Amino acid sequence: MKLDNQTKQILIEKNWTIATAESCTGGLLAHIITNSAGSSDYFSYGFITYSDEAKIKELNIPKEIIEKYTSYSKEVAEFMAESVRKKTKATFGIAITGIAPPGDPNSSLPIGTVFVGISSAEHTTHFEFQLNKHSRIWFKKKAVKHALKAFSKNQ
Repeated sequence: MKLDNQTKQILIEKNWTIATAESCTGGLLAHIITNSAGSSDYFSYGFITYSDEAKIKELNIPKEIIEKYTSYSKEVAEFMAESVRKKTKATFGIAITGIAPPGDPNSSLPIGTVFVGISSAEHTTHFEFQLNKHSRIWFKKKAVKHALKAFSKNQ
């Protein structure tokens, strides 16, 4: 699992950068991106905003948005991606939020629901994935794999 070589080459050639904002993956996305030699050419920042408080404080996500849609939503994923991009002045913001096993008894969404937000100056979008109910580490790895694939196809 890694950022594909073609995407890395495009990022380097165009002098584009990535910043990440993660919730349920706890920093694994940033870890995987920076696990390649030369990643400092395109990776700028990584935020782990696991709690609602962190999303509000570090990424300026309006509390009302979290209360209206919950932390596990496409709306929050998009806000996270756009906020991390703007805050860090990166070319792209990539965000992940979702419900890792064993789940949240207060959520109506199924365990394994993942939202990936991707933001550029021109466009912010999201992708939704439903992952199986395996172990927490399996869930995190799959969520990151889907995020990297979505980013590579849509940058």
